[in-house]
Amino acid sequence: MDGSEKIIIVNQDKTEQEAEIVTYLNSKDSMNQYLVYTKGENQPNGDVIIYISKIKEEDDITKLEEIIDDDEWKDVQKLLKEIANA
Repeated sequence: MDGSEKIIIVNQDKTEQEAEIVTYLNSKDSMNQYLVYTKGENQPNGDVIIYISKIKEEDDITKLEEIIDDDEWKDVQKLLKEIANA
């Protein structure tokens, strides 16, 4: 991770991990926002591992939530493909 924007993620077990922001995505209906980020990990073939989480605001705290709905995940994948093809 180099000079890009970084965040600290606090895991459920209260451990902290630094991550680099890749981009933000907004759903087509603008109801949801997603964070695309990396922890500096690589696949065995050298590709960078990225993570995508839904952003939720609760009591003035920004939380990252796992995308568990298949339809929502398909929508997020479409958003990523649009960026890749732009």
